[in-house]
Amino acid sequence: MLLRNSLGNGVDAVICEGYEAGGHKGFTELTTMVLTPMVVDAVSIPVITGGGIGDARGVLTALALGADGIYMGTRFMVTPESESHISVKEAVVKGEGACTVSLPKEFMLARDLKNSFTSKYLEMRTAGASADELNAYHFKHSQYHAQHLGMADEAELCCGQVAGLISEVKSAEEVMCDVVENISNRFEELKRKVADFF
Repeated sequence: MLLRNSLGNGVDAVICEGYEAGGHKGFTELTTMVLTPMVVDAVSIPVITGGGIGDARGVLTALALGADGIYMGTRFMVTPESESHISVKEAVVKGEGACTVSLPKEFMLARDLKNSFTSKYLEMRTAGASADELNAYHFKHSQYHAQHLGMADEAELCCGQVAGLISEVKSAEEVMCDVVENISNRFEELKRKVADFF
């Protein structure tokens, strides 16, 4: 996604999103770790990156890759301030390890939390269901049904791979304070490791 400046004659920044990010994405399987430096090397304007970032470690990594800023989606979805249904937040917190899956759709991929919806969708696709059949099933089990009606297991619940790192619902303030308070410590730890390595 590109952000245009107020004069409309240029681009102020580029936002890039790695393959591990939640929600809808393209078919290119480039992770944040690989995509971010590629974009940084290709442009001379600020780069804002996302996908797999949920704490100070992720922020520090993104900055080390050359990003000028970051964004977090799934981490903020699991906060009291988020409008996501409480059952969605609880489902994400329960996720561990490889708890997400990519769903191939007609024109894109979607990264979702593994649940009965994703199992049924992938089963239908493997069995040769038509695009119309898959779209009809998806329509009846859309994100709206999960995010607003609370059908966290029976409907599409888009979220990133970072879900496996989220162990509790924290306020947006707590999330930001954790990043701010821990990034300096993580940076000092990184410097010590680099010094020991060389």
